[in-house]
Amino acid sequence: MAEVCVTKSVRITPELELKLVEMQELSGISQSEIIRLALSGIKVLREKPSKELMNSLLKVNNVGTILSQIRDQAKDSGELDYDSVRYCITQLNSLANEIRRKFL
Repeated sequence: MAEVCVTKSVRITPELELKLVEMQELSGISQSEIIRLALSGIKVLREKPSKELMNSLLKVNNVGTILSQIRDQAKDSGELDYDSVRYCITQLNSLANEIRRKFL
């Protein structure tokens, strides 16, 4: 069964309007949805990740891929310290996951 929606007009101060516009830009959701979320008791909206952050994460992932390839090539050849490379990959993956949890 379809949900019935009611349309309302509200009056807000210019300061609240600016805040609403800012929240819309930061979160990427509509002003109506922000108001619905606020009325539902949700107070914190997460920002959309910046392009700079996403590009940085991509670079971190690329470094991790390269390290994984080096690890795989070095595993049998004995040319590199396999455990050190594996440790670096683990640390890099942990950092990328921490960034994702904190900012995404």
